[in-house]
This record gives sequence, C-alpha cells and structure tokens, in this order.
Amino acid sequence: MKIKDILKQKNSVIIGLFLVFLILITFLPRTLDLSLHWAADENLWMKRSRDFFLALEKGQFEDTFTAYHPGVTTCWLGSFAIWLTPEEQLHSRQFFSPEMLSRIRFPIAYLTGVLVLVIGMVLYRLLGGLLAGVGTLFIAIEPFLLSESRRAHTDVLTALFLFLALLLWIRYLEDTIHCRRSLVFSGICFSLACLTKSHASAFLIFLPIMLLWYQRQLHLSWKRLILSVLLWIAVVLITVLVVWPYMWTLTYGKIYLFPLLFFSSCTLLLWSWKKLSNSTSLTFSRIEIFLLGSGLLIIAGLSFYAVDLVIAKMYEALTSAHNVQTRFLGNIRYNPGPLFFPVMWFVWTGLLTFPLVVFTICRTWQMRQKEQKIFRVAVVLLIFVVSYFIGLSCVSKKISRYLIIFLPAVSILTAIGTVQFAQLWKRKWINYLVLLLIFLLQATPILRLHPYYRVYYYPLLSGKWIAENTSSITGAGLDIAAAYLNSKPNAQNTRVRLTWFCKDLAHYFVGKTTSRYNSVTSPPNFDYDVEYLYDKQIQGDPVDTHPNPEKSITTYEHKVSREIEHVVNLNGVDYVWIYRVIKREPTDKIDAPPQVFEPEK
Repeated sequence: MKIKDILKQKNSVIIGLFLVFLILITFLPRTLDLSLHWAADENLWMKRSRDFFLALEKGQFEDTFTAYHPGVTTCWLGSFAIWLTPEEQLHSRQFFSPEMLSRIRFPIAYLTGVLVLVIGMVLYRLLGGLLAGVGTLFIAIEPFLLSESRRAHTDVLTALFLFLALLLWIRYLEDTIHCRRSLVFSGICFSLACLTKSHASAFLIFLPIMLLWYQRQLHLSWKRLILSVLLWIAVVLITVLVVWPYMWTLTYGKIYLFPLLFFSSCTLLLWSWKKLSNSTSLTFSRIEIFLLGSGLLIIAGLSFYAVDLVIAKMYEALTSAHNVQTRFLGNIRYNPGPLFFPVMWFVWTGLLTFPLVVFTICRTWQMRQKEQKIFRVAVVLLIFVVSYFIGLSCVSKKISRYLIIFLPAVSILTAIGTVQFAQLWKRKWINYLVLLLIFLLQATPILRLHPYYRVYYYPLLSGKWIAENTSSITGAGLDIAAAYLNSKPNAQNTRVRLTWFCKDLAHYFVGKTTSRYNSVTSPPNFDYDVEYLYDKQIQGDPVDTHPNPEKSITTYEHKVSREIEHVVNLNGVDYVWIYRVIKREPTDKIDAPPQVFEPEK
C-alpha cells in the first residue's frame, strides 16, 4: 500500500472520529435529563401546544392561533410529543408533570441539534471543512443556545432557523446566484423563523443591506437580485400558508384568503423561477411589470391583513416595557436601558468569545485581499450582529433571552478568529493544539454545569456580582429544592408556601403547596417558606415607572417566624432559600383556605 493511500485512510479515520464527537457534543447535552430545571413560561407553551393539538384534532383550525408570537413551530413540535397521550391525561393535572415536560422538550432539543448540524453542512459548502467543523462546535456549545435548546419555548428555534436562512442566502450569492435551491431552502427557513417568533421578520430590514454589499463586491445584476428576492418571498408566503393551519380558515368578509394568497404566491414563484433560469440578460415587458406590481400590492395587502394582530403585538413590544421589574447594575427597573443587552451578552458569553471576535475583525481586514470570501462573509455576519444588537437595544421590552437571535453569527465569527489565530503557527500539530485548547477553554465552563446550563456566566465574574447586578434566570434549583424537601420525614403531608417565582417547585414536590400572594394566614398553616433569588432582587422601589405594573407577583407578605434551613447554590450563586417555620402565633381569626397553584396558569 502506498504512503498516500495510508495517509488518506488515516485522514478518513480522523474525520470520522471528529464527526462522531461532533454529533455527540451536539445532541447529548441537549437531550439528557430534560425533566429537570422547569423554567418560566414552559407551562404556557405546554398549554399552547395542547390547545394547538386539540384544535388540529377537532378540525378547528382557526384556534391554532394560540399566541401572537405566533409560536407555530413550537406548537407543532409539542403536538407531535403529545400525539399519543390519552385525552383524559391532557385535561388533568398530570399533564403538567416533569415527564410530560421532558416529552415536549425532546423534539425541540432534537431539532435544534439537527439544525446545528445542517448549519455545519452549509458552512462546509461555503467556507470549507476546517471552518465548518470549528464553527459547528462553537454553535453546539454556545452557552445561551445550549441552555435554551432544552426549553419548551420559541427563541432557540427562531435563532437557528433565521441563521440558516442567512447562511443559505450567502451561499446563493457566493455561488453567483445560480443555486436556486439554496434560495428556496432559505425562504423555508425564514418563514419557519417568523412562524416561531415574529421579531425574526426584522431580517427584512437587514436583507437590502446584505444585497447591496454583495452587489458592490461581486458586481451582481440588480435585476437578478430583485427576481431572487421575489422568488424568496414567494417561498416564504407559501410555507407560512401551508404550515400554519390558522391561515387555512382566514377570511376577508366571506372570501377565503388561503386559495387567493396560495395561487398568487405559486404564480410568483413559477414566474420568477423561470425568469432566473435564463442565463443571459433579463428583460421585462410592460405587461409583466404591470401585472407584477399589481400582484405584489394585492399580496402585500392581504398578508398584512392576515397577520394584523401579530404586527400590533410587535408594536406593543417595541414601545412598552415589561410590566415586571428587573435588577440591572444595582438598580430595579422596568426598562433597564440601552446597556442591558451589551452587559448581558458579556455575562453570557464564552471565555474567549469577545477577544476572538475582535481578532476576527482585525485579521479579516488585514487578509481581505487574500481571503476575499471570508472577508465578505465576516462583514455580513458582523453587520447582522450589530443590526440586531442595535434593534434590541432600542426596543422598550428587554428580556435577556432575546440575545439568542444573533448568537449563532457570533459563534461563527469566533470560529473564524480561532482558525485564523491557530494558523499563525506554521506547524500543523501546533495549529490543531491551539484549536483544541481554545475549544476546551470555551466548552469546559459550560459543559461542567450539566444539566443547569442556564446558570452559566462569564467565568471571570463573581457570583456575588451576578446576583447584585443582573436579573436572575427563573427555575434554576427548584427541582433540587424539591428533592431536598422530598427527603424530609413525612414529606407528603408537608405544606410549603411558595412565591410566584418558586411556583414550579410544585411540579417536583410530593407534598402540598400554597401561594404567597399578598396575604398571610395567622397562625401560618405551612411548614416551610421558600424564596427565590428574583424575589430578593426586585424588592424595593424601581427607579422608573410603568403604566400597568404587575404587582401581584412582586409584592409579598412574609411576616412569620422562620429560620434558614437550606440554600440551593448553583455555580456560586444562591438561587433558592428554604426557611423552616418555627413559630405559630395564636389568633382568633379563622384561617383562610390556602391557594393552591394551578400549574397550567
């Protein structure tokens, strides 16, 4: 056997082992122990998935509009998860159990893993094997992406579908706009991103900037670019119409909009596809221009009418702050201001992410003549990140998980910097050693926290600073607190009082729970009092105001004699305090009946 053949076999074995490792590092952290760490809003999305499923089962397709997000993709996945569940269980309290949560989380976690690998395949076609491998690894272990992949929610699916749509657009443009399949798949992914969460539609503002950049760089035909956008929009509309059952029943007066929109979109798709198949110059007749303009106006008008409620809610989110205050940089606020997302991104970022992104910007600029494709792609990714960063910072409603929308792009910029930094050394074994060390420094601080990835923060910060200056995540440690209480003697007859932010402890606790809304019984008819970090963070007067504050979940009475018995600490931060009630004051008043948490609420 020749030396070349031996080397080829050796390389094949190494590549095969790397792919196996990549698959394991992508799926195992996402799919193991999914019944733990019940987080905020997951009750809501379990209920919405159930309502979506029942609407499909009964043929009441108009009821598949369960939220303005609109969360269609999440609800479809949740519906698949509960497909074979007996109907009596769907309507019982057993539905809101850790086992059912795990079932609903699994298809979301699995699909996010698949999307990460699909992104890797597109990167391979776009930038080659090395950057594709490193970039896929970095996306797989990105702290916020990983933690949100394990939740029954919408943000991670939105981010990955949107990023895949962006990459496929770049692949189409880099291929001198001849690979129309990339454009079709991009349209499908973008529509799924918008169907998952409506703010993905802001990509439509970014798209002209990207097209202008590529037109200047590659001197592309504006006519072909416009036709490409029309084909892409047609695919987006068709996908939305097919995937969202609500659209099947929508009417304008007595006219069903589905057949009209579907026929118009299909006509636009076929016409633009045929036009783009012409490899020579493009020409448009006056009749084509008139029909196209009229058709686009009709499609746009009907489309805006169909999603009018979604648009209205998006506007509300842009102009109204969240009605529950948050702690940020030592102050309690409703709107934490323009620094919120920059600070929270730094808090959630990997150890070397920021310096590597800066290195990418500097090095790519230096190598822009030698590595023109990487330069073009890096500029687009950077503009994408900055655009969403600025957009999020300008809106009034600020929640840290919104950051996830541009984190896949940050991961690829980090990967580009990593590869470029490793290539500063001439010897290959040093290159691979540098890559391995950077990966370990990025991955170890997050993977060691399994399965509580949401408690991650930048390793050089302290837990005390995190607790005092950033809004707490929700749900972390409640299952651990419940396990502690379950281990107590006579746990089934133990009664625990919970705050609103502790309510999901009830899903894991075998005893009885009561709520702590604005009232207290005397003598107290509970044995333990549980508080969450968020409860302590937002006690006090906020520095700003809100026209409709949510006081019912932030104002508590806790004037009972108690002593601390146990604290749940994760990654150096105290999240849950368990107090044992030690004094029962006599009173002539009749005890008010305890309010039991309804998990579906």
